[in-house]
Amino acid sequence: MKVTFDKQDLLAALIPAAGISQAKNTLAAVDGLLFECPPNARFGEYDGEDRNVCRISAFDLEKGLRTTVKCRIEEEGLYVINTAKILQIVRSLPDGDVTISIDERGRVTLKSGFSQFEITATPGDEFPSMPRFVGESRFEVPQHKLRTLIGETVFSVAANDQRAAFTGALFRLENGMITMVGCDGFRLSAARYAVDRIEVGEKTEIIIPGKFLTELYKLLRDTEDEVEVIIGHKNIIFRVDDMYFFTRMLDTEYLPYENLLPQTYMTQAYVSRDELLSAVERASIISEDKLGGSGRVHVKLVIEGDGIAMSSVSAGGSVYDKIPAAIDGAPLTIGFTCRYLLEAIRACPPECATLRIRFNSPLMGVVIEPSGGTSFLNAKPDASVYGESAAEERTGEKKEDGEENSFMFFVLPRRMNN
Repeated sequence: MKVTFDKQDLLAALIPAAGISQAKNTLAAVDGLLFECPPNARFGEYDGEDRNVCRISAFDLEKGLRTTVKCRIEEEGLYVINTAKILQIVRSLPDGDVTISIDERGRVTLKSGFSQFEITATPGDEFPSMPRFVGESRFEVPQHKLRTLIGETVFSVAANDQRAAFTGALFRLENGMITMVGCDGFRLSAARYAVDRIEVGEKTEIIIPGKFLTELYKLLRDTEDEVEVIIGHKNIIFRVDDMYFFTRMLDTEYLPYENLLPQTYMTQAYVSRDELLSAVERASIISEDKLGGSGRVHVKLVIEGDGIAMSSVSAGGSVYDKIPAAIDGAPLTIGFTCRYLLEAIRACPPECATLRIRFNSPLMGVVIEPSGGTSFLNAKPDASVYGESAAEERTGEKKEDGEENSFMFFVLPRRMNN
């Protein structure tokens, strides 16, 4: 095989592919990238007319990526090249053309200018078969919408958990809406967007691994360009530009997350997103100080009067802060793991200037939502605090699903020692 690429074009394909195949695996072929020059029918049909392309694939038996790169093919070939080595080499080469040649013994020569490297490759026939990119339903969604959905939910997906559902995010399609939910047992996040061109019939619910969504987030841009989503029997495929990114869906049922959310509230606070974010970030300097031996110290919030007072004390120091807030209901003191609270506030979109936070007791989770309400929850004021007549007047605040974006975060508190 002998083929010449533009360095930047080749690098743009190698970087996202490396996120798939560099995971530890016992199969040597899975640790590398498949180079098809030109695309080989054994690994899937190629619908383009230009044969001067190289198709590069990464697959770890659970998730994978496939993309094409323009090139100049002098000798055809089908080989697997170690991911870490080729990525490191191509990054180090000077800008311009990069020529990759492989002889019959699998010896790879990479040249650019006066620079030359030699590594080894294995026959492409050893690369595992990838799923077909067909599905029972498909639709398109703007990249910025999908990126926002992932950004507002994936942080609360567990990295490792014996409960499989907690390692993935719920992806639900229903009535022209996309809903995503993530939960790790300590916090829950949910986001919903209206999409014009969803052509799926009945409600569709799947669970997508959180690690895959993190990689997908990196590929998406904040543009109106469309992402094609294909839902198959066992896999979900996202086509971003000319790149196919896919994963096996988790075969489990998601928890009935609606049952976790409180149906009443005893206190609510309207607060500036940016002011709250800055205060929690300052508190995290003390509460998350591992060097001071205080990695498990909580941050305490006192909600009363005209603001929220925030404090944390550890062996390494202390912090006190207060921000203004419009508070309604009973005063409350509550503690949180600072990181959980901080990640939820960061996930709130910057354009949402004011947040509404609803509390019940020091041991019950709090709901963070837009000031105008959310379509996920229709909590009622507790009659013991607000009175029967006031509670009745405040019902029916639930946001309609037809609006553009709706998000909600639910964070469990920590028990504080006296």
